[in-house]
Amino acid sequence: MKSLLLTLFSTKRGLKILDEEFEDDLYRKSLLIFGVYGMIQFITDFEQEAYENGILQIFLEFGLSILFSILVGLIFSYMLYQVGKWFNGNSNFIEIFSLLAYSYFPIIIGFIIIIILKKSNYGIGGIKNTSLFNFILLLSWLLSGKIIFQGLLMFNDYGTAKAILNLSILIALIVGLYFLLPYLIIS
Repeated sequence: MKSLLLTLFSTKRGLKILDEEFEDDLYRKSLLIFGVYGMIQFITDFEQEAYENGILQIFLEFGLSILFSILVGLIFSYMLYQVGKWFNGNSNFIEIFSLLAYSYFPIIIGFIIIIILKKSNYGIGGIKNTSLFNFILLLSWLLSGKIIFQGLLMFNDYGTAKAILNLSILIALIVGLYFLLPYLIIS
């Protein structure tokens, strides 16, 4: 827990603590973080009216959300690792996997804040809730990007240009999937 909070508030110190942990512990913690992200994502999108078929469907989609989150974390981590190797990075897969998992922590906090605000029907003056929710998500994504960027610099032991290239390939893939996935599902 200490490494999570330090990574959020003092990224370089948190990453140094992360680098000193045993790889087995990092792997388990990373799987747990991705699983928690899947749970929070499910809870954020959950609407009770949509589940008239019963509790079995809810549990099935809940479990699939967790498994999908872990699978996506593994795939994206492997891609970051391979791109880092192309740029002669010094990291191993577990370091990149844990880095990506720890970078999800601000996003998890952002979703928790959104869940709390949704439950309290909170609104600020003329600002719509969706604008506030988007701002919270943008802020958490920026914090997440900061953690990934500094981690790539530290673990791969290369310069800023290579870290930007490494990260931009992942961002391009995520944006591409975001826009192409609806077309792939419809076809």
